[in-house]
Amino acid sequence: MRVILGLLLLAVSMPAWAQEAPTTPAPATAPAASEEPPITFHKGQFGLSARLGLGVRGIATYKNTIWCGATDPEGEFMNFASVCTGRTPFTIDFEAAYGVANSIELTLELRVGIERDLGGTPTAQGPFPLRLAPGARFFFSEAKRSKLFVQPELVFDFTDYKDYSNVSRGNDFGVRALEGFWLDLHRAYGVYIWIAESAEVLRWLSFTFEGGLGFQGRYP
Repeated sequence: MRVILGLLLLAVSMPAWAQEAPTTPAPATAPAASEEPPITFHKGQFGLSARLGLGVRGIATYKNTIWCGATDPEGEFMNFASVCTGRTPFTIDFEAAYGVANSIELTLELRVGIERDLGGTPTAQGPFPLRLAPGARFFFSEAKRSKLFVQPELVFDFTDYKDYSNVSRGNDFGVRALEGFWLDLHRAYGVYIWIAESAEVLRWLSFTFEGGLGFQGRYP
């Protein structure tokens, strides 16, 4: 009996070696891969843009004494045609912009000609185009860094066209709309392809269709 009681006391006093060993903590889960960057909005950014363009133009004159770039054997004055079509001069557009909302920019465009336009007669030297156009650009169908845009503008044309007697024909007024595909390569810059339609009404009735490439830098 004493042997049995001794064995029981020994069992009770033994260290708890039979308890479960502490569980080794599992390694921390690796952080998930970073998500794709969000759409690059332009809100709060100032932008400067330059774009090159070339197009075609149709002109209908209000007077038969206006040279629009073509002759007509039946023309009443110096064989000047009353309706003309042709290529527009090479130009470069400089544009300032500010993002007032995620998908809206206010714009101000300055067009400068790098090729002369029509003179007052077939042999006269014409002026370089000069035009100012305030407007707004609206982005839509945005997918990460690419988007489409439309950009309506008012056009104030200061090109110094002359008539056949070398008298200035004054300024002109019109409307213009750009549409295109935009790709933001970085938050600070992007490139785009554009087309545009415009109409001017005071000196003559003219319609222009053009297109080209553009680049915009932005800050901050």
